[in-house]
Amino acid sequence: MNKVFGYARVSTADQSTDTQIEALQKYGCDRIFQEKISGLSVQRPALDEMLSLLREGDTVVVSRFTRLGRSRDHLINLIGDFASKGIIFKALDLGIDSATPAGKLVIGIFAALAEYDREMILEKTRAGQLLAKAKGKHIGRPSGVNQDNYHKVKKALDKGLSVAEIVNLTGISISSVKRYRKEISSK
Repeated sequence: MNKVFGYARVSTADQSTDTQIEALQKYGCDRIFQEKISGLSVQRPALDEMLSLLREGDTVVVSRFTRLGRSRDHLINLIGDFASKGIIFKALDLGIDSATPAGKLVIGIFAALAEYDREMILEKTRAGQLLAKAKGKHIGRPSGVNQDNYHKVKKALDKGLSVAEIVNLTGISISSVKRYRKEISSK
């Protein structure tokens, strides 16, 4: 039997989920998950629990569209995951229902806008990198080998120290130590 799950969230401990809960109860949710946690927080135990219980044909209902995701992109990704798994999404404040053609259209428009936004950010980033490169600025990790660090790693390896010990002793990053070790062992 398909279930209807409600989700309510407020950003701070002094806010109340009461109005969201009331709307979700009025809608007829079988189970309501709620949390008082910032939208920026990656740790969302109630949301994670709800997501783990969802099955094809179930419905997720929120009283306000913005309460589900951490960000617009997170929200769009969640809704996209719901669609691919056959889960219906409803936002009561905007009248969005992913089971209807109009709801699918609205969700599609939001997804397209999010994709457009991501593409524009990438385009601006690439343009900035090309401009910096044209001005002679190096972008990314420094090329080549830091001779001081290389010799420190070589000396430590000759003494039989492990990668972790070398990292702790020298403060050189683990990836650099491994890269130098690989270079040393190939000689």
